[in-house]
Amino acid sequence: MTFLDLLFPPKTSCIVCNASIKSGYLCDRCKASLEIINGKRCRICGKPLKEGEICSDCLKTPHYFKQNVSPFEYEGVVKELIGKFKYFNERHLASFFADYMADAVKNMGWNIEVIVPVPLHRIRLDERGYNQSELLARELSYRLNIFMSKALRRVKNTTTQTALHREERMENVKGAFKVTYKDTIEGKNVLLVDDVLTTGATLDECAKALKENGAKEVYVVTIATGRM
Repeated sequence: MTFLDLLFPPKTSCIVCNASIKSGYLCDRCKASLEIINGKRCRICGKPLKEGEICSDCLKTPHYFKQNVSPFEYEGVVKELIGKFKYFNERHLASFFADYMADAVKNMGWNIEVIVPVPLHRIRLDERGYNQSELLARELSYRLNIFMSKALRRVKNTTTQTALHREERMENVKGAFKVTYKDTIEGKNVLLVDDVLTTGATLDECAKALKENGAKEVYVVTIATGRM
């Protein structure tokens, strides 16, 4: 920072509404509109709950991962930011999201020994130019001081999950992931990292592959999850 910067602090723009701000990513109004999950949540998938301990989806469909935590609901400003991060090359948002994700993981008190991002297929990676989950995992590795391993490889170029129902999602990702660096996850508690949890089908398939190759437990952190 120069002497002039101290006298006249540089300004930037809110990444949502473009309002002028002195630092950070969001103006006060947009920051206040973030859908942070503070109340009761499902103790397995982390979705907001009005009552009870486990949501109806998790009661009906057992998961291979032990727990997920998401700092945000997949709504409003957060949904818009994830879209920019994922599809419009706004890679710097990984740092913004990781701050909240790291705090959420710390609050869970998990004994994590290795961090693993959900991988993209090489065709999708070539198209996008980066894997948003890997960017998040790297940022979390710095913040939590835990080794990150690219232990998973996506061997099937699956269609997008967005328009599919639960059963279709599960079938779509079946057998899509393989473990490539077994020694980095064997006997360890793994933190699996992705952007959004909806039905959890992709995360379940990843967790299944990890556990079949020796992972002790698989925990998950995502930026956001939707309501029931």
